[in-house]
Amino acid sequence: MNLAYFPGCAATGTGRELNSSTLAAAAAYGATLVEIPAWVCCGASAAHMTSEKLARALPARSLAAVRRMDADGVVTACAACYNRLRIAEDEIEADARLRVECEKLVEGDLSGDLKVLHVLDLFTAGELEPKVSARLGGMRVACYYGCLLTRPASVSVDPNPVNPTVMDDLVGVCGLEPVEWPFKTECCGASMVLPHPESVARLSGRLLDAAQQAGARAVIVACPLCHSNLDLKQPAATRRVPDATAMPVLYVTEVIALALGVPPRKLDLARHTIPVPALV
Repeated sequence: MNLAYFPGCAATGTGRELNSSTLAAAAAYGATLVEIPAWVCCGASAAHMTSEKLARALPARSLAAVRRMDADGVVTACAACYNRLRIAEDEIEADARLRVECEKLVEGDLSGDLKVLHVLDLFTAGELEPKVSARLGGMRVACYYGCLLTRPASVSVDPNPVNPTVMDDLVGVCGLEPVEWPFKTECCGASMVLPHPESVARLSGRLLDAAQQAGARAVIVACPLCHSNLDLKQPAATRRVPDATAMPVLYVTEVIALALGVPPRKLDLARHTIPVPALV
């Protein structure tokens, strides 16, 4: 499949380790991702809360650029970007009048079905397992999906949006041990960290506590917003949890890249606030 790549704002800024690990994991897996020329912000999290037209036009502009690339689909590693791109594409495909309106706004063609994928769709446990060259050390981890990969159910990356397992399956074949825990799709507070930092600290602290109580020694995420709240803001979050200990937070793409033999030095692991333990 000829896939375009939408990095998103966070992955090219504060979450650069997501971008580097995604490209490294995809290359080691045998997939080629071509960055969309002149892609623009998808609008998360502000646009869809302020302007319905802007919330559609921003992702539509990049979706039109993908069509000019003659790509079969577009993949992103950011849960927020995936959610906005996928919902916009589904709405445009289902409503001819909306498609015409968006085409005028972005001055581009939006006809034809276009697959919008999250990076979790790019890998399958069955195809990944025989390619693993460095099984990781069996550390117990909590796979955290958050809100945007499973809501609404129509865009869920897993057939079961209530208890998804796709990420658990992937890290399992990489050599980690995913734990069962109840908060895998609960909200971490996302972009509310600026207007409501206390609420985000409470939500994130609750998640970290639940992961620790389930026996996890690290949390695996697939979203830069989740990573920021659980890793960068962890000191504030864990002040609310009396028995909390520091817990590393890794991107699923970092886990996959390491298992596929990518050297740790190429993955920007030093950018994490909570140090990442040696897994290989």
